[in-house]
Amino acid sequence: MKSSPHRPSIELLFKRGLGSAEIARRLQISSSTVRNVVAAIKKRGDASEVKKSGRPRSVNTRNTRAIIKKRIIRNDGLSLNRMASQLGIARSTVQSIVKNDLKLKSYKLRRGQYLSDKSKAMRLEKCRKLLQHFQVRRVSDVIWTDEKIFTIEPLPNRQNQRQLLSKDDSMSPKRRLAHNRLFPKSVMVWAGITATGKTPLVFIERNVKINSEVYQKIVLMDNLLPWVTQHFAGGPFILQQDWAPSHGSRSTLAVLEAHFPGFLDKNLWTASSPDLNPMDFSVWGMLEGKIAGKVFATVDDLKAALEVAWASIDDGYLRRTVNSVKKRLRACVKARGSNFEILL
Repeated sequence: MKSSPHRPSIELLFKRGLGSAEIARRLQISSSTVRNVVAAIKKRGDASEVKKSGRPRSVNTRNTRAIIKKRIIRNDGLSLNRMASQLGIARSTVQSIVKNDLKLKSYKLRRGQYLSDKSKAMRLEKCRKLLQHFQVRRVSDVIWTDEKIFTIEPLPNRQNQRQLLSKDDSMSPKRRLAHNRLFPKSVMVWAGITATGKTPLVFIERNVKINSEVYQKIVLMDNLLPWVTQHFAGGPFILQQDWAPSHGSRSTLAVLEAHFPGFLDKNLWTASSPDLNPMDFSVWGMLEGKIAGKVFATVDDLKAALEVAWASIDDGYLRRTVNSVKKRLRACVKARGSNFEILL
């Protein structure tokens, strides 16, 4: 019932003995208003308004929702805290409007390499060529290779690494510190996979520069060639590599032509495409996950952990990962060479 300004008058006339109809006639107000006030007098002894209990009236109004919606349309990366501060309302109100009224959800930004228009055009052209190539050759015969640096101190995930402490302990020595050395010891790791197996991990020490001579001897001749000879037993295979300077030098190309004929050359394999190489879009991430959160005393301890993690990767995973490449090539074509993972 809305508050009536006639409450004192109604109470005075009622206590003088007048009936509801007469009071309504004299004050020229509705009979229902008089009856409600009289009922309150009979119940509580006076006509004073009872203060309402419960939550105060919400600021979640049509106007507030419209303002928030307009601001999000202008900038969908706007902080909820900042928006609440600017509007002078609680963050929980903004969050409720965004989630329940506007039906929006916060998503992490997708990660992807920057692609210029020239890079997109090149990717589109070469993805089409690769799809044609794999109509004749089998994607399962490709040896997908890459290099990655691993450190003895993995970067902590500050979002998920937490402690349960009392308020007093939160500022005490009990509060642990997530830290990394400025230049932690590390090792470069080279590896490759096919749909049916894994190459050995090749460790290249930090102080060794991977020039053409090192790449040809340590990676190609000492490790990859013996593995290929045993694994494929004379059968067909296709080597994929990125085109770092040491991989594309004249002397390296001569080694590739002699021992790895049919490799994916620069006319087929495109630059700026970690999203097409299983090592980049899947395998390295899995390997990192298997040793995540561990701090190793020495580089040798790190190598040993990587060897164990590498050995645990099964053939089923390799087959599924490699078989997804053609789907990614088609998605890249559909995206006209642009970032395509949202299409998968």
